[in-house]
Amino acid sequence: MRTLTALPAPGGPDEPSRPNGWVPRHDPRRGIWARRIGPLGHIMEIFPAQAVFGARIRVLLSLLVTVVLVGFPAICPADSVDALYDQARKEYSAALVVSSKDQKVQALKQAASQFKKVLKEDSAGRYRDKAHYMIGQCNHHLYDLTKDRAMQKAAIEQYRTVTQKSPNSPLADDAQYLTAMVYLDDDPSQASLEFAKVGLFYPKGDMKSRAEQKAALLRKTLGCDRGKKSGGEKTGDSAAPPASSGKKVSVATVPPGGGTAGTAGKPAGPSPGTTGASTPPSRATAPPPAPCPNLVRMEKIQHWSGEDYTRVAVYTSGPVGFDEHAIPADPKNNQPGKIYVEVKDCVISPKMKSEIRIMDAFLQEVRAEQCDASLARVVLDTKPIGSYRIFTLSDPSRLIIDVRGGKPKSAAPVVKQIPKATGPSAPSLARQLGLEVKRIVIDPGHGGKDKGAISPNGTYEKDITLAIAFQLKKGIEAKTGCEVILTRTKDRFLSLEERTAIANTSKADLFVSLHTNAHQDRSHYGIETYFLNLSKDKESARVAAFENATSTKKISDLEAILHDLMLNTKLNESSRLASEVHKNLVSGLKPRYTGIRDLGVKQAPFYVLLGAEMPSILIETAFLTNEREEKRLKDKSFQEALAVGIASGIESYIQHMKNYARSGEAS
Repeated sequence: MRTLTALPAPGGPDEPSRPNGWVPRHDPRRGIWARRIGPLGHIMEIFPAQAVFGARIRVLLSLLVTVVLVGFPAICPADSVDALYDQARKEYSAALVVSSKDQKVQALKQAASQFKKVLKEDSAGRYRDKAHYMIGQCNHHLYDLTKDRAMQKAAIEQYRTVTQKSPNSPLADDAQYLTAMVYLDDDPSQASLEFAKVGLFYPKGDMKSRAEQKAALLRKTLGCDRGKKSGGEKTGDSAAPPASSGKKVSVATVPPGGGTAGTAGKPAGPSPGTTGASTPPSRATAPPPAPCPNLVRMEKIQHWSGEDYTRVAVYTSGPVGFDEHAIPADPKNNQPGKIYVEVKDCVISPKMKSEIRIMDAFLQEVRAEQCDASLARVVLDTKPIGSYRIFTLSDPSRLIIDVRGGKPKSAAPVVKQIPKATGPSAPSLARQLGLEVKRIVIDPGHGGKDKGAISPNGTYEKDITLAIAFQLKKGIEAKTGCEVILTRTKDRFLSLEERTAIANTSKADLFVSLHTNAHQDRSHYGIETYFLNLSKDKESARVAAFENATSTKKISDLEAILHDLMLNTKLNESSRLASEVHKNLVSGLKPRYTGIRDLGVKQAPFYVLLGAEMPSILIETAFLTNEREEKRLKDKSFQEALAVGIASGIESYIQHMKNYARSGEAS
């Protein structure tokens, strides 16, 4: 709503006569008038310049206008907020050209006060990001003028409010950039981290390139690039950051914009042109950040829960290092336990959902928190649990936390007597548990955006594996009577860690992942079956790298962590399952098809098998890149033959485990 002062002064030769006490609204030549009635604003009546209305008509019109105003109260407040914001912008712009320091300080404080009024009146939040940003600008300028730490802190708080509360605002990248500028003068290490966040959080923002330039200069100043050659010379001979000189540092103006409500424009006006010092870290005992970290971004957290198992996946923009800690639950004092993982050189994306309520039988909540500028923490609130394990995967980089429910072992556990093995044929306890194979999870590899291997003729692996899975489900149910669960029943994407989580949360007794092979040499053909272990040859590592969607180099890195994970993996049972399935698969196909090549049972570190708590295997049914085998894989009869062979192998494995159990009981 316009204020009366903004309206043209009444009077003039062309102005029609008007009722006493009314002022012109809109176009006076159309005879539109409004009476000011206190804080409620204007009530309008329409008076044709030449017509005379009766008293009743005027009363009815007044009542009608009143009903409209009461029925649509948001019209006037919206106008008021627009006017408030425009006025605040004008005061800010005027303050910037004041020459007297004292007067400029007062003018900036007044402008900040006006933007705070905008926040108070803006119940719809249309100007929330702009107002916080402009208050930050006012305080930034005030800090430049006065070096008052309170102004510096206030500027940072306002900028962070924009990045945290309005991460999708077009001003968010500007606010992050200016946060770095506040730190630049006397805390270059912190400034370097803040500049790095611009590219991490807003890779498509218009401040990215400018922030990267600033960060590169800082890294050189801090000695981060020491030993690297640039232009034929080593850089960073002086590693220590320079002491604060107290000099102002020139800052390019943040791009101005329209700044009107309902647009993506950025508020007009130059940004503060100086730097400042750091704010205290979020925790009093936090050490100062390392001067030259290579930050990664924490992007999202997912979880999959079962009755006594939960998998949590923390996705990051790059590889991370971490430290893990655990505090047991204290039911007597109603204190939850905690598993917390400190992720190094990591910042939490403001767009990420940082708290996830789980509330299953043993895991209550997962949350992420930023401890300091380069250390993030993931906290799991737990009830008493049985065990947990943490490991990392790549492409994409993620941190996997597996939590198993149940009561933890006491300090003095009761040891059950287990029959002692009397020879190589004596069954292990795990093999005796094989007697209880009742539920099997079949995993059709790939799906959705992940097409898997693609033949020269355009056949997708994801379609073949799903077709085989449907046939295999029927075959297993017919032969064994076991319940069969498919990780996917349609063309949809599943991450590798989710597939294993489905098997674990389903309490599966066996896990079988179906795939088709591929090779650059189209003459390659054959069938091979894998179980999880360290790869023994380059070809096994190559296949694992392809199915993991990673490189063979990263496969060798992965094998370094497998030793710890293997402690709880049913390695022997998986090897036995792979042997039985592969033997039956090959023997079942050879009588019906020529050129069936047995590539054997192999071992390799497959992500999809990593963390599976039951015997698990991966089958490469045939080479999709081989013309003859592609035709077979597309044929329904061949798909059925594959399913029959795999089902027969699973049936043989179950029977084998029963025989072991019986021999164990007899001994």
